[in-house]
Amino acid sequence: MTNPNIRDVGVETSKHRHFLLCAGPGFGKTVFFGTGGPKTLFLTTDKEGTLSAAMMGSKSKEWPINKWEDLVDAYKYLRDGGLKADGWEWVVIDNVSEAEELAKWGNIAREHSLKPTTVDEFVPTQGNYQRTQNMLLMMVKQFLDLPVSVGFTAWIETNEDNEGNEYYAPAIHGQKGAIAQMIAGYMNIVGYGEVVRGDDDKEHRRIWFSQHGPFKGKDRYIALGNFKTDLTLPKMDEIIDAKLSQRVGKSATTTARKPGAVRRPATTRKKA
Repeated sequence: MTNPNIRDVGVETSKHRHFLLCAGPGFGKTVFFGTGGPKTLFLTTDKEGTLSAAMMGSKSKEWPINKWEDLVDAYKYLRDGGLKADGWEWVVIDNVSEAEELAKWGNIAREHSLKPTTVDEFVPTQGNYQRTQNMLLMMVKQFLDLPVSVGFTAWIETNEDNEGNEYYAPAIHGQKGAIAQMIAGYMNIVGYGEVVRGDDDKEHRRIWFSQHGPFKGKDRYIALGNFKTDLTLPKMDEIIDAKLSQRVGKSATTTARKPGAVRRPATTRKKA
């Protein structure tokens, strides 16, 4: 008898996009995800929020995230029927670096309220760091378990490898970069953005999806090449869908972004 737990490799995890986009302020991370249209929901940690996307004509929606509990509420709404009721195709946490900060400050306030005479209201304890890291990892995993494509934006920081070579990493703190690596590992796409000047003497937004120089991108679909310039979210989906139709058949793309379907899967700063 065939074990029902055994299936063809990659079929389920191919159906939803899980994309971490890392770049400094001004690159256009929010603008990129804002090209997804009215069925894209931003969970926005920045008070300026999606202004840049709106100025570029985005019709996406946003849910302001002012504290960690707001992010929890948004997840519960999506998990408990919001995806199907409102038909979201993409949910974007914008951005995960700031979400980590919200978790940290919430934990400081919690500790200070429990021990006001021994815990400083502005200085995190070691336990705070550990709790914050665990909260962030759990949050990312829970969002990725939703039957919808999920995007994360992150600031970017510069690190050094054991040989002294600089490379870029998501600005997510914890365990000497291990938390950032774990979160990047959960994704099926990791992109690093840079602004380049083209032959037309205009600025263009390039996203690296490969291991190239300081960029540590990833594309498990093997569809996006080394980089794409002036890419939009619909175009990225189109490219990946075309690749999937070749690899795993048409059935893998017809439910690619339908909510409720079975789950398929910075300021640049030197790290101290």
